[in-house]
Amino acid sequence: MKKISFLVAALLVSTFSFAQTAEEVINKYVTAIGGKEAISKLKDLTMNLSGEAQGATLEIIIQKKSPGKFLQAVSVAGMGEVQKQVCDGTKVRISGMQGSEDITDPEKVKAVASQSMVVPEAEYIPMGAKLTYIGKEKVNATDAHKIEVTIGTVKMTEFYDAATGLKLRQVITAETPMGSQTITSDYSNYKDVNGVKMPYKLNQDLGMMQLELVVNKIEANTNLADALFEIK
Repeated sequence: MKKISFLVAALLVSTFSFAQTAEEVINKYVTAIGGKEAISKLKDLTMNLSGEAQGATLEIIIQKKSPGKFLQAVSVAGMGEVQKQVCDGTKVRISGMQGSEDITDPEKVKAVASQSMVVPEAEYIPMGAKLTYIGKEKVNATDAHKIEVTIGTVKMTEFYDAATGLKLRQVITAETPMGSQTITSDYSNYKDVNGVKMPYKLNQDLGMMQLELVVNKIEANTNLADALFEIK
């Protein structure tokens, strides 16, 4: 009887020892890409991406500056800028071919403002994001930890390589003029940027459209002007 009790206790200890939490997954990711100290030195970021969608060439510029400042502009060859999203920290403006819309709801603004962080994942825990560990799942034959992240009104499902700690995939459902849309983004080809690893390849499944984006250039700490993010 004592031996059986000891065996059960040992199994329980073993199970708890290998239990995973969402916080541990995020902390491993932060360490894998360079660590908190290296990340803290990045004050702003500019990314230039390009790709193709339905035969059209896309150019995307993403600019971030903490705290709260974010800009994303999408241009299509032959059409110019077709979509732009700007956040000044207190308000968001989304503009495109259908016109523009200002968003002031605090929770929605918070979700967009979180993207202004050079490495948002490193701020999940400090900002109070709700993190839930779901379990393990395969992502393109790779074992990955699956977690849910809730920031404001936005809920994301994220997958992190169980071996390397690097982020492999993010799934997010967003409300668009055409209704609810689920976007799956796969990250790969991590390269060093000022001591922090960042993905240089992004594959997106937009449901009715597949989009493959390649990062052409990432620049950090260029002292981006606050005027870039002004909403007048």
